[in-house]
Amino acid sequence: MKKRMLTYLFIVLLVGTAIICATKPTQAKTLDIGIVTPLTGPPAHLGTNLKNSILLAIDDQNKQGGVTIAGEKYTLNAITRDSKCDNAVGRSVAEELVFGKKVKIVAGPFLADAIGAQTVTEPNKVILFAVTCDIPGISTPEKPYSFFISGGGYEATINGAAYVQKFYPDLKTVATVNPDLPSLPNWVHTAETLFPKYGLTWLGIEKFSADTKDFMPVISRVLAKKPDIIDTGGTAGDMGGMCALLIKQLRGAGFNGVIMARTVPPVPVMMEVVPEQFRTKIITNDILVDSPIVSKAYKAMYQRYVDMFKEPPIDIVGEMYDGIKPFFEFINGQDTMDTTVWMEGFAKSRWQSIWGREGRWVGKPITGINRMLVWGFWVSEYTNGKPETKWKAPIPWDLVE
Repeated sequence: MKKRMLTYLFIVLLVGTAIICATKPTQAKTLDIGIVTPLTGPPAHLGTNLKNSILLAIDDQNKQGGVTIAGEKYTLNAITRDSKCDNAVGRSVAEELVFGKKVKIVAGPFLADAIGAQTVTEPNKVILFAVTCDIPGISTPEKPYSFFISGGGYEATINGAAYVQKFYPDLKTVATVNPDLPSLPNWVHTAETLFPKYGLTWLGIEKFSADTKDFMPVISRVLAKKPDIIDTGGTAGDMGGMCALLIKQLRGAGFNGVIMARTVPPVPVMMEVVPEQFRTKIITNDILVDSPIVSKAYKAMYQRYVDMFKEPPIDIVGEMYDGIKPFFEFINGQDTMDTTVWMEGFAKSRWQSIWGREGRWVGKPITGINRMLVWGFWVSEYTNGKPETKWKAPIPWDLVE
C-alpha cells in the first residue's frame, strides 16, 4: 500500500510539473546590440548622443514587443563600450563584442574608431552602423556589411553651400580651417569638389593642431585670404565645444562675415562661450524642433529623446535613429539569423523616414555602394544671438544616386 501511494504521489507530481511547465509563459531571449562610440575625449558629446539614439531605438522596439526571428522572441539589449574615437580601441572593443559577446550588430563608431571596428565586423559578417561613409576606403563593394547613417562631409557641405547660394548670393569666396587629423582629406575633398557647384570659389585650407587652445595664429592666416565665408569644417566633430571658442575668436579678430560650421558646435556651448553680439551669420546643421518646417515624426522622436535623457538631441541623433530603428523593424519577422540575408534584404528596404519622406539607402556615385542615408537637409542660422532652423535645402539626388 505504501509503495502504491508513493507511486501515485510521484505520478501526481510529474503531472503537476508538466502542467506548470506547459502553462509557464515562454521567456524572451536576448539579442545583444554592441554600441561602440566615443564617450570620452573631445568627440564625447557626439558619442553620447549616438549612444542615446541607439538606446532610444532599442527602447522603442522593445516597447513594441522586441523582435521575433525564426519563431524565437528576443528582447534587444545594449552592450556599450567607449571607443575613444581611436582606431586601435575601436578594433579592441569590437573584438570583445564580436568574439566574446557574440553580437551580430555593432553601431555607433564615428571616425578612426569606425575604421578599427570595421576590420572586425566585416570579415565576421557582423552588421555595422557607422556614422560617415566618406573616410577613404571605409565604404566599398568589398565591405557590404557596413551601413552609414550620414553622408558626412558631403551633406554638411551641400547644406551650407546651398543656403549661402539662396540667402547670401553676393558672397563668392570661402576658406576652410580644420584640425590636422586623419579626417582632414575628407573636408578638403568635399570643399574643393562641392563649393564650386554652388558658385563659391574655394580659397583653400589652413590647418591647426587638434590640441589648439588659441586659434589666433590660424585665424591670422585665413583672414589674410580675405574670404567672404569662413568654413570651420570638421572642427566641432573632432574637437567638440572648442569650435565655439574658434568662432568667438574669429569674431573677436574682426571677421564679420558668414561662418559656416559644417559640423555642429553644441548649442548650449555656443550660447555660453560666444557673446550674444557675435552670434550672428553663423550657418549650422542644427535642428531646432520648434521650427514649423521640421517634420512631425522628427518632433515625436525628439520628445521621446528628451523624456528619456533629459536633454535635447543634436542632429546626429536623428541620423542614427533613422537608420537603426528601421533595421530593428526589418529583422522583426525574419526567418533566419543569417546576417548575410539581413544585409542583402535591408539594403533594399524602404521606410517612412523621420525626415518626412521615404528612407532608402543611396550613395553609389560617392562611395561605390548604396549603403548611405541622406537626412533632412534642414539648415539653421544664428541671428540676433539665437539659432533658428530656417530652410530645407533641396537634396541633390544626382550626387548620391
